[in-house]
Parts: sequence; C-alpha cells; structure tokens
Amino acid sequence: MSYSSEEMNDEQLAILYDLEMLRDDLIGELQAINQYQDHILNLENEAAVTALERIIEKEKEHVAELLRLIHNLDPIQADKFKEIL
Repeated sequence: MSYSSEEMNDEQLAILYDLEMLRDDLIGELQAINQYQDHILNLENEAAVTALERIIEKEKEHVAELLRLIHNLDPIQADKFKEIL
C-alpha cells in the first residue's frame, strides 16, 4: 500500500527521505565498484591494481552496510531480501 505525502506523519516522511538518500548512496557505491574494476582491467601498474582491489573491498563493505540500513528501515524491502536470499 502506498500513501501520498499528505497521509504520512513526519516520522514516516523522514524514513522515506532517509531511504531515498541511502538508495542513492548504494547506487554510488555500486558505480564506484564498477569503475574501479574497469580501471583495474586497464592498469599496468601492479601497485595501483592492488590498491584499487583493496578499495573495492571497502566499497563492498559499504554496500553491505547500506543494504543493512535499508533492510532495517523498509519492512517491504526486508521481506524481499528474505525471499531472495
């Protein structure tokens, strides 16, 4: 069930706003992982490759943390995670 913003209280609106920001952050983290991976494929310097591989691991931690936060704020999304995972 969806509600218009007029039917929501301040707390519900705040959660929706937080979810929007977290999902935008998740998109950014996933894009960063893809970009670093593309760079790794084209880099010739092994030290740079190793550094980007470490950065990708951190980005993946960020993805997991953002997914946890989204899961905690959105019960419908939480149910979908449970169905799939």
